[in-house]
Amino acid sequence: MTETAKRDIVFLLADKGMELVITSFLGRPRFHRSLGCGEFAFNPRLDIIVSPTKDSGMTKFARGLLKSYERTHRRAVVIVDADWVGSPGAATLRERVERTMSEGWKEFAVIVIEPELEAWIMSDNPHLATIFGCPGNYRELLAEAGWWPADRAKPPRPKEALGHLKQRYRARASNAEFGKLAAAMSVRQCQDPAFIQLRDQLCTWFPEQP
Repeated sequence: MTETAKRDIVFLLADKGMELVITSFLGRPRFHRSLGCGEFAFNPRLDIIVSPTKDSGMTKFARGLLKSYERTHRRAVVIVDADWVGSPGAATLRERVERTMSEGWKEFAVIVIEPELEAWIMSDNPHLATIFGCPGNYRELLAEAGWWPADRAKPPRPKEALGHLKQRYRARASNAEFGKLAAAMSVRQCQDPAFIQLRDQLCTWFPEQP
């Protein structure tokens, strides 16, 4: 396949939750405008792979899972959580995945979410209470329970904070809800460093057209 015939970008994701978030966010009409980048092609059936190895296998198998896509796509993005049993830590994880990816890809990005995907979801978002089915003052409730300090933009342990809402208030917290929230998510509201890295990388690869 010629370089001009290749698709723009392929995403290698660690789990189904990430798949729903990326699919929902990039599946919005004119999603590139909210990111502040130029338009690029995105089709979940062609441009997303969910790793069967989850986060722990990314350091060994990322390039192998993407091997066949080197012929069909120009660029690759690998997204992985930093917090899992046996994780070497975000910096080492990023370095190891980047090393294996550099053996086959000229243009790629490794996005390590610290600590995990819930960091993109848990925010002071007006849609969160409606989609998750929890009280509207969820931030105050999490602050009272010690999960969300008043001086922090995000809960330090977002997965556990969401688990508290799920257990205490029977909040919905499935991958489906993650996708729904991503579809309604504002780029300005999500100030997570990993999300900003992804946004900036997309803007570099696909500059906004005047």
